[in-house]
Amino acid sequence: MRSAAFNTGPDYHLLDHIAPMAALLQCPLFTTEPLNDELARRYYPQVETRYMPDLERHFREIAEQFDVLYECKYWQPHLKMLFQTLYRKEMKLIFCPHGQSDKGYQAPLLAPYALQDAVLVYGSLMLDMLQELGIAVPEYQIVGNYRWEFYQQYRPFYDALAPQIDRSKQTLLYAPTWCDLDNASSYFQQGARVISELPHDWNLILKVHPLLKQRTPAQFESLAALIEERPNVYLLDAFPPVYPILALADIYLGDASSVGYDFLLFEKPMYFFPTAHPGRLHTTGRTLDLAKPLYPQLKRDNPLAEAQRALYLRAYSDSGGKMNRFCKSFKQVTRGRTSIE
Repeated sequence: MRSAAFNTGPDYHLLDHIAPMAALLQCPLFTTEPLNDELARRYYPQVETRYMPDLERHFREIAEQFDVLYECKYWQPHLKMLFQTLYRKEMKLIFCPHGQSDKGYQAPLLAPYALQDAVLVYGSLMLDMLQELGIAVPEYQIVGNYRWEFYQQYRPFYDALAPQIDRSKQTLLYAPTWCDLDNASSYFQQGARVISELPHDWNLILKVHPLLKQRTPAQFESLAALIEERPNVYLLDAFPPVYPILALADIYLGDASSVGYDFLLFEKPMYFFPTAHPGRLHTTGRTLDLAKPLYPQLKRDNPLAEAQRALYLRAYSDSGGKMNRFCKSFKQVTRGRTSIE
């Protein structure tokens, strides 16, 4: 069956999820925004990228050329009807997740899973979450951590793109999420402290969720101004790849971002800001005391490595470990197979 992947709209952070999939499927990736197209070509040259800003005008062409479409945004039910009614095409629309997190218990963020033709899930943890939330999906396929497999295949290329930091210093990665309906972001409450208290003998990598800048630009820029004249702070803007950044970090600091689940693989110390709604991820790290200076609390020992390993294996169930195995898993879901491997 002929497949295509899509990155529609301005959400360039989704490229690190959909582009590796397109590479694994050996299918084209369609973009609709000039910046996203530029970033896709720069950071994912392994993928055939097609820029199509007027996507709606090409639905007939898409219906003629493809049978299965993948995207990291929820597919709207009317698109299924559109392909059926206008083009007599039974198009299969598959949702690809864009990160594992604990978000969704405070707001119905995962409810649209039930409206997709099929969904890809990383592992058993997402299935457990959907069951706990009472959300039934028609078809699913466990695919494991295909992004890590993709990064490993092209690691020299991606490591060369990462910031060239002073490796003699300790490196803290701070990866706050955005202000979604769960209100889980720590950035606007704690970001200034993370930057202003940074010791000279540390590096700080800020992997800030792009939607913080897009949706709250004034607040974002006020914090960005604190970084000026701080050569040991690296604010990553319009840099979609995640794993080359995680590989640089000695310690992780976050809130509810899916990057925290990605970091579990490294089994390094993890810290979190206090939250009213701690999730499973928070059990794999230590919670900071806001009444004390931040950096003296960050230790290199990691007593929770075993807990991190266990949660990682639950979140990213192994679907084979080889690139051709991952491709096979993707293609199985297009044939209507529902399975856990």
